[in-house]
Amino acid sequence: MTTYRCKRFNYLYIEDEQGNIFENVGNDYKCPKCRASKSFFVKKENTK
Repeated sequence: MTTYRCKRFNYLYIEDEQGNIFENVGNDYKCPKCRASKSFFVKKENTK
């Protein structure tokens, strides 16, 4: 699984095995905590 972190609020978007891949999320995706756009997210790490 891959984790993406919001640079503004540090919210974590964690991809899961059900297919919630960050690259497949629409460009209108916003951080649910601070409403920052998808471009504010950075890839954090790969975990198992």
